[in-house]
Amino acid sequence: MLVSSITMYAIDYNTPIGWASVDGTTIGGNDENPVVVSTLSELTTALKTARNNTKQDDQQKMTIYIKGEIETSGYISLQDTKNLTIYGLPGSTFINNNRNDKSLTGILLMKRCENIILRNLTFRSAGAYDIDGNDNLTLQSSNHIWVDHCDFQDGVDGNFDCNNQATNVTVSWCRFRYLIAPKSGGSGGSNDHRFSNLWGGSDTAADDGYLNTTFVCCWWDEGCRERMPRVRFGRVHMLNCLYSSSVTSYAIGVGYKSRICVDNSVFSFTVNSSHKVWKYASTSGQNDHSYQFRNCQGIADTKHNAVEDYFNPDDIYSYDIMPSDEVEETLTDEENGAGATLNIKEGEPFTTSIENATANGNKNSVKTIYHNMSGQKVTNASKGLFIQTEVMEDGSMRKKKILVP
Repeated sequence: MLVSSITMYAIDYNTPIGWASVDGTTIGGNDENPVVVSTLSELTTALKTARNNTKQDDQQKMTIYIKGEIETSGYISLQDTKNLTIYGLPGSTFINNNRNDKSLTGILLMKRCENIILRNLTFRSAGAYDIDGNDNLTLQSSNHIWVDHCDFQDGVDGNFDCNNQATNVTVSWCRFRYLIAPKSGGSGGSNDHRFSNLWGGSDTAADDGYLNTTFVCCWWDEGCRERMPRVRFGRVHMLNCLYSSSVTSYAIGVGYKSRICVDNSVFSFTVNSSHKVWKYASTSGQNDHSYQFRNCQGIADTKHNAVEDYFNPDDIYSYDIMPSDEVEETLTDEENGAGATLNIKEGEPFTTSIENATANGNKNSVKTIYHNMSGQKVTNASKGLFIQTEVMEDGSMRKKKILVP
């Protein structure tokens, strides 16, 4: 008999919520064909195998576990690959200590990929320096990508940028921060380039209809100055996100043809004329965009429509919302909050034991599924805390945490 029931928001579902579940699913490697890597050479070999698998049979799947620290000089390439999950085991880290030679900067370049999951990974670079260098993670020309519970630190150019017609992306429970002081004097002209996330590279790019992204429970922590994110073209949903950096110039950049919806997010930094929640950011000066803020802390409900229609994620996918007064405490929890906080174990399934919740509706329940707090399916809820999933007859799911005595 249940003694209590705790609300389980969609953000905790252990599955991509939002754009990564639209027009397809994102299950990555389905926890199949696991391999553990602990060196750059082993990782490069594993990624080459995944790419070759895609060439031979685009239904093949693979799972890579990162163990320990892997140091790189320049981008690690993940290209032309489908159906792959990369897990970071607790304590694992990608490191790049290069800061002055832009060709040696950056950590992971993902290009022309489909159905990829990155979870529990830490990306750590040498600190912001405006030399037109590389990002901790760059996503290009890819679709159905889920980046979850990752920690992005001190990107030389950006922490995580997305461009070149990438779309159907969900970024959940990620933490962005800068721990190293910015370096001045770069060729790009900015003496403080702690610009975290650029979504869309230019106003002239062919990205109309792309860059559609859901940010769920992401935390822009101390040191982030701008671009959290700065968006062009994309329909971008910011759901239950936290902005706490004391050096914020502006948090969200509203760029050319962007349509942005911000729900139940918290702007806990001091908001004034020098520290803005949002800024219109267009290099072309064209005023074609829309935005709306709903039920946030730090900014009153507001909306503005310049030519484009409003983006209402409610019309595209289903999701639950955490009350805004719970966001800060939840995301900053050291054990279960945003960042690389997952207790992933080597070789054990973690993602695919909970199916993608893509359908809408709320009809009769046809099946009940239980998972433990590591995301593993169990036959029944014995003693302790579990996730109970009610599968409805239309395929939608209703989930909650349950405590069994």
